[in-house]
Parts: sequence; C-alpha cells; structure tokens
Amino acid sequence: MPLSLTAGISSWPKKYSIMTDKKQAIFCDFDGTFASRDVGYRLFKHFSDGKNDEIVAAWKAMKISSRECLLEEARMVRASESEIKSFLDQFELRPGAAEFYHEVTRRNIPFYIVSDGIDLYLDYILEKNGLGKIKRFCNHGIVKDSRLRLEFPYDNHGCPRCGCCKGARIGDIIGPNPSIWQVIFIGDGLSDLCALPRSNLIFARGDLLDYCQANSISAIEYQNFFDIMNYLKMSG
Repeated sequence: MPLSLTAGISSWPKKYSIMTDKKQAIFCDFDGTFASRDVGYRLFKHFSDGKNDEIVAAWKAMKISSRECLLEEARMVRASESEIKSFLDQFELRPGAAEFYHEVTRRNIPFYIVSDGIDLYLDYILEKNGLGKIKRFCNHGIVKDSRLRLEFPYDNHGCPRCGCCKGARIGDIIGPNPSIWQVIFIGDGLSDLCALPRSNLIFARGDLLDYCQANSISAIEYQNFFDIMNYLKMSG
C-alpha cells in the first residue's frame, strides 16, 4: 500500500515569521543540505553499480518506506570500511554550513542534524570538517566482512515511513509545549516531509521546495547557508 504523506496537510501553518520572544531551535537535514550532495544515495549507487535506483524510485513513489529502501540498498553493498571512507573523501559541506553552525552556537541557539541517513558516513564527514561535536540523530551502520549492516535505534512514535523520523526527533527535543518554541527546519528532499508539521520556519530547496510549493506550504528558498544567515540576520 502506498504511504500517505499529506494527511493533515490542511492544518499545517501557512505563514511564518521570526518570533524572537520564543525559544529557537534549528533542525537540519544532512544529505544534500548540510552536505552539498546526497552522500547516502551516491554511496549506495557506487557500491551497487547503480542497482539501487529501482529501489529509490519505489521509495519516491511511496510504495516502500525509507527503512525498507535503506535495508535493500545496504544488502547490495560489498565494500570494506576503508573503501567506503576513501569514497567519502570526495564530499564537501554546503557553502556556509560550518559558518552557520558556529554562528548559531555563538548565539546559544540549539542546532541538530536530523537525518534518515547513516552515521557511518555522516560522522566521518562531520569529523573530517572539525564538526564532530554537532548533535545528530540518524540510523546506525556498521561494516563487517565487507557487508553493511543497519540498525534503527530511535523510536519513531508510529511513523510508518522513516528509519529515523525527523518529525519524531523534533517532538522528542522540543517536548510537550511546542507553542513556546520557534522551530526552524532546513532541508532539501522527500525524507524531510515528517518535519514540516512541526516546523514554524522552513528553508527548502530541491524536492522539498517543489513539494512545499505544490502543497501551498510556505517555505523560503535557499542555495547555501549564507542565504539563511542573511535571512535570519546572522551575518556580520
């Protein structure tokens, strides 16, 4: 059965503003957002010789969950951890990502990476860029005998479509009184949809921006994190 992603969409907020009298928290996707490219997709594509594309297409069509998609992709991988890390050395952060993180940290605004990807590559790239202290939530991957094995350590609170549900993670962090928070979300893809109902200010690009525009969800387009800093008047 296809997984519905539009349930409750009519109740989602349509207009956003920066409300400085509220607590702020920033939640950011990793693949294609904090990282300049979709690392997970390219990793699976490379080590499956492109065989993962059919699985990804089924996920985008909402025929399977992201957990099912990831498990199928992982089964195709035949690589050592050193081979995977060597492949990861080509990936860079999106321009302004590190500067943005340091600025929000200076302002004591909580910043979290929420990802439906895998810590195996996420942690490697963050640490390589001196950002290993960023709090992050994602799925767990381990390589043993040249096989990639996945674990899903987080409770998704009934979400049927995610491995690590971003909406559930936001709910866990902001707690039972969301009205005291201004939740800022930054993303780029269809794995971000569960975060939208819990967000007050959305920065979007790529498939996420297309989805927001098609469903009358207010979102601010960005190309890099300097754009976001300027919008939030954080530069300088």
